[in-house]
Amino acid sequence: MAKKTLWSQLNSVFPLVLQADASKAINGTKLLELVKSKIEGDFTEDTIRQYFSYMSQDSTTTLAKKSDGHGYYLRSKQDQQEPSNVESSPAVIAEASSGRDEQPEEKFRAVFMRYSELTPLQFPMRIEHTSAKKKEAGANQWKFPDVVILGWDVGEPAEEGFRLDPVLLAVKSSLGEPPFSLRCVELKVALTMSTHRENFFQCLSNSKWAHESVLAVAANVDDKTLRDELQRLGASYDVSIDSYGLSEEELHKLPNAKKIREMPIGDFELQVASKISISRISTGKKSTSLDWAAIKDLQTLSQEFKNLFEWIASCLGEKKAFAFEDFSKIREIKKKS
Repeated sequence: MAKKTLWSQLNSVFPLVLQADASKAINGTKLLELVKSKIEGDFTEDTIRQYFSYMSQDSTTTLAKKSDGHGYYLRSKQDQQEPSNVESSPAVIAEASSGRDEQPEEKFRAVFMRYSELTPLQFPMRIEHTSAKKKEAGANQWKFPDVVILGWDVGEPAEEGFRLDPVLLAVKSSLGEPPFSLRCVELKVALTMSTHRENFFQCLSNSKWAHESVLAVAANVDDKTLRDELQRLGASYDVSIDSYGLSEEELHKLPNAKKIREMPIGDFELQVASKISISRISTGKKSTSLDWAAIKDLQTLSQEFKNLFEWIASCLGEKKAFAFEDFSKIREIKKKS
């Protein structure tokens, strides 16, 4: 029998512990106490609380949140929308769309980012190479990663997303330690003996400014000679290398990247995350500092790197950890006001 996802379990449990009267809404701490004993699986409290936030924003679920943001209650049946068909037909999956969203590389980027978001306090940002300032041929080669992940180690679940602990922020600041980490990720659909060195050093080159370098590969690396070589390179240059168990054929069967990005989290868990099997090939070491000279150079070439640090500054200023998409929306609203 297939193991039930956390999403589906919670969706079934909420009607047992909540009332549909918004005036009788309960806070996240109380809701956590009520559901913990009723779900199966090794899920952390942070993960469960994060699902509360996701599910309350999805009108197909049984969980609703008060308009003032304080308290959860049971969504009435008339307010629930029909969930999307999680068993998509081949015709739906094969539906044509324009642009790069049908390409396996772009699908894997969408998969990687959505999967990263399932880990609390990990916020991925897409880096668009084509938006960088044009320079002479080859000058910008291997400078930009596919994804940057902003991670916080001073956060805790709150009613509205994640709160950054002001005490720990102050302590880390006084010690000269950053309260966040930046992980650069190079994405590849597959690696071969003829291309792996170029792919590896591309990853190393575009991530030397960050705290951590990651080479993420969609397909399994089954060739022992290739795997041994990647382990050696990873250990020599402190690069983490992971494969996700998704062949190019399996990527082809998935919906296009746009649909993956827009999937409700429950659909993503069932249709996509359930197919992922991560294998760690190499574990890299994290740097304790950033290369600010390299960052300054990147900011002169790409507005996205300016946006990255404006986003971090905004999180620190508001003492909240939130996604880059939320930061972008808030910034646009402020510009128009």
